[in-house]
Amino acid sequence: MQIPDDPALSFFREPAGNFPESCFSETEFLERQVAAIEAYVEHFPADERELRALAWIEANASQYRHWWQLQVASGRY
Repeated sequence: MQIPDDPALSFFREPAGNFPESCFSETEFLERQVAAIEAYVEHFPADERELRALAWIEANASQYRHWWQLQVASGRY
């Protein structure tokens, strides 16, 4: 997973470039993001779910990736 220069990451002991590659599983990130989207849309009627999923992605995908990166950098994942 590529992590852009983020001032928040400067508070962690290891610079982002020094984390072991195993810490950054793009597949795991995507699986968890899909699970979050599925959990969000499951209470909507089936015919609205695709539109609601796209709206979630538009509104939250960037923030979700940032949150994930901070979780990985801090050792929570």
